[in-house]
Amino acid sequence: QKNGWNVTVIGRSASSCEDLRKLGMTTLAFDLEAKSVPSRDDVYDLIVWSAGIHQEGDILDLQPRDIARVFRNHLEGPMQFLVPLLRNAREARRPVHLVVVASSSSYRVRTGEGLYGPCKAGKAQIARTLGREIPEHNPNSIVTLVNPGGMNTPFWEGRGYDVSRFMDPDVVASLTWDRMMEQRQAEVPFLEFHVDRIDGLPHIEYGVRAPV
Repeated sequence: QKNGWNVTVIGRSASSCEDLRKLGMTTLAFDLEAKSVPSRDDVYDLIVWSAGIHQEGDILDLQPRDIARVFRNHLEGPMQFLVPLLRNAREARRPVHLVVVASSSSYRVRTGEGLYGPCKAGKAQIARTLGREIPEHNPNSIVTLVNPGGMNTPFWEGRGYDVSRFMDPDVVASLTWDRMMEQRQAEVPFLEFHVDRIDGLPHIEYGVRAPV
């Protein structure tokens, strides 16, 4: 906002965006169950896709409803909202900057993330594909993919995880914003980078990583 951007935040519920509304941002609730979609008038210059939920339990202990919930929140729901927004921008001939926040789990295999990791990997692959397709269909558009490691947010409270070595989300957001602005200035259609914690500090590396 301080840079003159009009910010709209779309979440699973309007109540979860109360703090953002206090900052003067527009907030919209997206009902996954009702499969609501944007109107044709919704056109944005910058879209940040960071939605997701935690996988509660090992994959073999998940019930069908748990499995559906993970895929719905990570991929199905966001995509049914994102595709119309990108189509709106194309039809309006208005370049769009899509920022996809995936995770280090998109390439790093961890126990207890049998669905979470594949969803993040799928999200990253969608970003790479859109990084080619969107600039072709909507010239001057760009896509940024960031894969951050663990971040110390209230999300982890009460889940039994030691987050003392996790990264400060404000620092990661600032680093991501700087990379985004550099990408825009250089007019690079697609950029992928990773933010990991090394020796207690966030460390940036670029390019695709093989699964480990």
